[in-house]
Amino acid sequence: MPNEYEGLLNEVEAIRSQTRVPWADDGAGVTRADARIAALVHPDAYADSADRHRILLVGCLSGASEDAAASLAVLDAYARSRRLRNRIALSAIPCGNPDGLANGGADGGKASAGYPPEGGFFNHETDPESRYLWRYVGFMAPDLVLEVRAGDAEREWRYSGTPNSSTAALGASEIDDAPGGLLPALASGVPNDLGRIPGLRLTVSPDAAGGELTRLARALDARGVEKSPARAALDDRRGRSPLNAASAL
Repeated sequence: MPNEYEGLLNEVEAIRSQTRVPWADDGAGVTRADARIAALVHPDAYADSADRHRILLVGCLSGASEDAAASLAVLDAYARSRRLRNRIALSAIPCGNPDGLANGGADGGKASAGYPPEGGFFNHETDPESRYLWRYVGFMAPDLVLEVRAGDAEREWRYSGTPNSSTAALGASEIDDAPGGLLPALASGVPNDLGRIPGLRLTVSPDAAGGELTRLARALDARGVEKSPARAALDDRRGRSPLNAASAL
């Protein structure tokens, strides 16, 4: 009988098989128990396109089954909506804490805290998940990271970074977690020596996930596609001449 993480991956595969989203399989890293941190990569995740918002969904950092269900609900809503697929290039890490989910929310790495991670990027003994996630998110360089959590209320939006008209349209308030959360760390300083990545956290009941993703698309469309500083930094690097790249090396 599959554990909860394996069951999640089976449900993700069912969503893929029933829709037309050509996500590519990828791995964001490996847990202490040698489980792959599965990722879905949109074909336009690295494309220099001006007509789609590049968003990375990060779910289930807690390892709780409720958060896994919320993550699946957002993926399913996206896959079923042609309008959302046309406006958003959504990649996803459905569960950032596979060991926690497989063990009923216990005995997983601390994927929801400890950012930016310091040291131990090569085989950290207790929390390899945060190291892998930090690097994977940084070098994918989406325009926005969307963290999804389960909640009893219909919705709650919170933002990291600089508030703008999109956060206002969503009625989002600033994330006020204790230091060390993924989204605040990505939105400050120079993460991964690239640039900041703004974030939104959606706490939602699974039934309301689709409607909230549509609200997000409308709020983003009102501003137009905006590159994150991290994405702009990678674009600049790709545009270097061979001589400039050699000098940097």
